[in-house]
Amino acid sequence: MNRMGMIPMIESQWAELAGAFPLPVHRRVSPHHPLDLFAQLDGQERVGLLAISDESPGTVPTYAAVDVSLGLRADGKWATSLSLKQPILRPMFAAMCDEIVQQGMKTAAGTQAGSFVLQLLARWQRLLALGPDGLLSGEERLGLLGELTILTRAIDRFGPEQAVAGWRGPLDAPQDFLLPSGFVEVKAIRAGTAEIGISSLEQLDISSDALTLAVCEFAPCAKGTGGHSLSSLVSVIRTQVVDAIQPSDSFEGLLRQAGFTDRAEYAEEEFRLVRTRWISVAEGFPCLKRSQLPQPISDGKYSLLLDSLEPFEIAGEL
Repeated sequence: MNRMGMIPMIESQWAELAGAFPLPVHRRVSPHHPLDLFAQLDGQERVGLLAISDESPGTVPTYAAVDVSLGLRADGKWATSLSLKQPILRPMFAAMCDEIVQQGMKTAAGTQAGSFVLQLLARWQRLLALGPDGLLSGEERLGLLGELTILTRAIDRFGPEQAVAGWRGPLDAPQDFLLPSGFVEVKAIRAGTAEIGISSLEQLDISSDALTLAVCEFAPCAKGTGGHSLSSLVSVIRTQVVDAIQPSDSFEGLLRQAGFTDRAEYAEEEFRLVRTRWISVAEGFPCLKRSQLPQPISDGKYSLLLDSLEPFEIAGEL
């Protein structure tokens, strides 16, 4: 039995539909599911998920990796269909469909399946924006390595529940963590880099809570010399949270939203953490704040020289 109870994983349902005729072909994910959700093979034999609802979910989005279509059925209900266009992304797409089905089990009465599916689909924009090889870029991998490095420390200090619940980076929040000690924004850089990038006006604009920059400096290293690959660090955290079911499930979901799946490519390159610099975004810290800018400026990105931030460095960690 998997963590979704008696509901088969979506891959097994697609396998059972393979070879069926005529296409498209569908099978309800479970007779006990509160939403009308169906595993499907569409007219082109592409794997997917179908949601039937009484109300239209509205305008459907456009994605490079997934076809989203909406149709009014003869019985007056609305069919929202997801079909995978890029087969190399199938493991991540299957994980997404499984999460939709799992989260759907918790929905309140009256929830419209089409709208629900599109809402969860929107959380996977990073997955759907991956290139044709389905891999994170080098910069994205380093950024995720930095966030996972801080997550391991947060688990050690606050425990799996609070640490994983506080990881907000995959949710595209302005700051990567909200922990009992305050907000933490992680900057992962290669050793010797002279500056860090600030990606939005909101990233350092915190008025009521503590905000700390954790600047993780990494250097490439040979395997077995004390470093971590992205895959090995994920394995470390899986071990840290293995005995806590809710944090373990949440961690896997956040990994997928960050664009990570278990791929051999993520085990190839290893980095050694040279040091972590902890910088307090306190009064007088050089940053741009929306309240201080002319109203016509809607957003902005900028860089900070690390040497200029030395007066704000603090001892300790989280």
